[in-house]
Amino acid sequence: MGCASSKQFRRAPPHEDAALLAKETTFSLNEVEALYELFKKISYSIFKDGLIHKEEFQLALFRNSNRKNLFADRIFDLFDLKRNGVIEFEEFVRSLHIFHPDTPMADKIAFAFRLYDLRGTGSIEREEVEGNGACNPE
Repeated sequence: MGCASSKQFRRAPPHEDAALLAKETTFSLNEVEALYELFKKISYSIFKDGLIHKEEFQLALFRNSNRKNLFADRIFDLFDLKRNGVIEFEEFVRSLHIFHPDTPMADKIAFAFRLYDLRGTGSIEREEVEGNGACNPE
């Protein structure tokens, strides 16, 4: 017997019942389980703590954890629903749900709006569209 616990090798997401995530999103149970495999791969790429840090997110997108990109930073911030600087599995699934083909168009439009509402004011200001507005929500 090794030192690893059997919990490390479970197929189903440990943080929340996969069936509940499937019920609350447009993903099937099989899709949630597949997303968990992807999540594990990303979340153990640098820090090996089961959370996706911004550097791991950048690495997954660009194969380089040092490359800065305002768009990627903004997507990370929108995925970080708890605003704690990391993406947990539940946040990952609930955020990716927006890209599912069966997600209602109104949800997709709301996400796109939040993507460009850099200051979180509920409106998109000229500076935000022109790229002169810093992403400094207060």
